[in-house]
Amino acid sequence: MKHKNKKGSGISRRNFIRNSVSAAAGLGFIGGRRLFGQEVEEPTGQKIKEYRTLGRTGFKVSDIGLGAGNLSNENVLEAALDMGINYIDTAEHYLRGNSERTIGKVLSKRDRKKIFLTTKLNLGMGGGSKEKIKTRFSRCLERLQTNYVDCLMLHMTPTVEQVKHEPYHEAIRELKAEGKVRFTGLSNHGKEHRLAGPVKDEMDKIVLAAAEDGRFDVVLFTYNFIQKEMGNKILKGCKSKNMGITLMKTNPVEFYQGMQNILERNRTQGRKIGEQFFKMMEEYKTLIDKGEGFMKKYGITGAEQARDAAIKFCLGNPDVHSVCPSMNSFEELDTFVALSGTRLDQKEKTMLADYESGLGRYYCRHACSKCEGSCPQGVPVNTIMRYYHYFAAQRREKFAMEKYNALPGNSADTCSDCGGSYCEKACPYAVPVQGLLVLAHQTLTV
Repeated sequence: MKHKNKKGSGISRRNFIRNSVSAAAGLGFIGGRRLFGQEVEEPTGQKIKEYRTLGRTGFKVSDIGLGAGNLSNENVLEAALDMGINYIDTAEHYLRGNSERTIGKVLSKRDRKKIFLTTKLNLGMGGGSKEKIKTRFSRCLERLQTNYVDCLMLHMTPTVEQVKHEPYHEAIRELKAEGKVRFTGLSNHGKEHRLAGPVKDEMDKIVLAAAEDGRFDVVLFTYNFIQKEMGNKILKGCKSKNMGITLMKTNPVEFYQGMQNILERNRTQGRKIGEQFFKMMEEYKTLIDKGEGFMKKYGITGAEQARDAAIKFCLGNPDVHSVCPSMNSFEELDTFVALSGTRLDQKEKTMLADYESGLGRYYCRHACSKCEGSCPQGVPVNTIMRYYHYFAAQRREKFAMEKYNALPGNSADTCSDCGGSYCEKACPYAVPVQGLLVLAHQTLTV
């Protein structure tokens, strides 16, 4: 249905989007900052300032770790190690194994004992046999050019049942005896949508089940200043078992910045903006107007302060051992290493509280999925919004689009014509879920 402008309004839907995005840019959500795409030639010489004991592993890890999900630049990894980063998180499928290959080329020239290296295996829904697990792991070692890893994790563990998958634990026992694995762990993003169908178990149930199981030494999960309710519960449970705690997706601020960039791209390309997203933008314009006072109040000329404060929030928790943002450029490296050893001051604490109250409802919480059961079409909200996060916040555009377009079952293309807004009614945080899903579909569709 084509919408007409109200008589005398003087503003079309396209102009409204443009003006709203421009206002956001003026407030610093796009402008006034150096984008990660603007590469610098070499690092500035920042150094890691704090190391923390990684739970019962006893290893002192840098408070800023290197998330290698998008790592392809050997020079960036070399610089990271020179700066003092000694915790590296990768996985067999990151860049189709090329993340591990990049790491292997660099670590082959380094003192391996000074680096804590974690890789991960995604066992899917079935779990796999001990033999297959060991075979896949041997290929990880080949790519990493090392004879052992410090930690082998279950990647994106889908169910509480898989936490106790005995073939995996048998493989771990044998690999430890062979000197190829020192510790084991798991990671979780929240509910997943796999080829075998949706997964019902939530992040806290899975990670806390691992803590109670007693055989897992290290965990990786989602935690940030907006998505902290579930995270605090997990932190408490893992701390009680002296587990190593590493974090991902610690900066929800980047989500907003990416959303604005994508809106601007859609506008310049003349792409149609869905009715539900336009409705959301009408609400968002009100927040933009309020944002002027927010930016002036805290003297913010760009988004760096909010981003840095988001990381400091996590670093300020003594139960957290390493924050692992994804890095593949010198600028990203400088940005995050500079935050090592820092804490929030009172002004930043107040700023984050204001940010959460003002813009928090536009962040679809990672690992939440409380609305999914209400959707009559079975749209995997958590999975789709995670892929959108990869695109908008982490700039992993190709990867995000490939993952989204490989999703089985219903995607978010059904959301634009949904008149029920079931997900929004079910959301306890008043997130405009339907509008965000429409935007995600438009962004991620090939």
